[in-house]
Amino acid sequence: MRRILGILVIVFSLTMLFGCKQDGQDKNVTKENKEEIKIVFSGPKAPPTFPLLRMMDTNALGDNVKIEFKVWNGVEELLTIATNSDFGFLAMPVNTAAKLYNKGVDIKLTNVDTWGVMYLASTDSNFKEWKDLKGKKLYIPYKSAPPDIVTQFFLKENGLEVGVDVELVYSTPPQIAQMMKAGKIKYAVNIQPFITASQMGNKDVKVVFDYMKEWKKVNGGEYEIPNAGIVTNKKFLKQNKELVELFESEYEKALNWALENPAEMAKLTEKYLGLNNKLIAKSLPTAGLNYKTSVDSKKDLEKYYELLTKSNKESIGGKTPDENYYYKKK
Repeated sequence: MRRILGILVIVFSLTMLFGCKQDGQDKNVTKENKEEIKIVFSGPKAPPTFPLLRMMDTNALGDNVKIEFKVWNGVEELLTIATNSDFGFLAMPVNTAAKLYNKGVDIKLTNVDTWGVMYLASTDSNFKEWKDLKGKKLYIPYKSAPPDIVTQFFLKENGLEVGVDVELVYSTPPQIAQMMKAGKIKYAVNIQPFITASQMGNKDVKVVFDYMKEWKKVNGGEYEIPNAGIVTNKKFLKQNKELVELFESEYEKALNWALENPAEMAKLTEKYLGLNNKLIAKSLPTAGLNYKTSVDSKKDLEKYYELLTKSNKESIGGKTPDENYYYKKK
């Protein structure tokens, strides 16, 4: 555990995960099967967890599958589950998934469910181009995490040098949101729902750059930024192939339902997570939720991992993962 903990950077608040326990026999669980199995869903109070709440509320995996949901609140809990072969599904940022895989944790990425979700906002009405950041302080969530790496990439692409033209100041998403809401800072990178929280508290807060759009500009419109996804461990996959397929299908349905019914989804987040349903309903359309299988996301992942490797190799464990990293439906 100490070795794994030492190589992981602090992950930002959009991380989420599930755990799972099962017997040693191949269950091949379907909705029609009556053999009972228990699954632990675990995640943070963040958008990628929301489809899980819908799945629980509708009993999406069938009467024989008992779901236990737990909120996790820190990196050590993430590491404990990731390095324990008893878990079934674990959701996390795709850079963390790559790092764990490259460090020998026996996992496969099943999907990418969150994309982009990073924005640069400001209360400065004259701020319209990257060059307008020259001589300014820019607040960013967490040093060496993806928002930092991607922001520095964009700054460089637009002719700005960190530490010379722009001063970067690191904080957490909630703290940045509060400071911008109070008018204490003018320029900040943040994720949802914290961008919307700032806007609801301060009418002068405007999104200047959507990082997904900026990424497409730089890369000719061909690639998108993958943010978070779900992994399963190989032991669980071997013993529960049909359950993994069922989970993926139902998770996709639940995610699409959340996007189509933001107000109803927001009520579930208040019920299970105690979140502000008005904030969630308003922020959900820009929360980056979009289901793609890991195989369909491979091109985007490799482009993203290429940037992370060039900027900070340890952010993904030194290299782009090989083919065995990707879950393929049999």
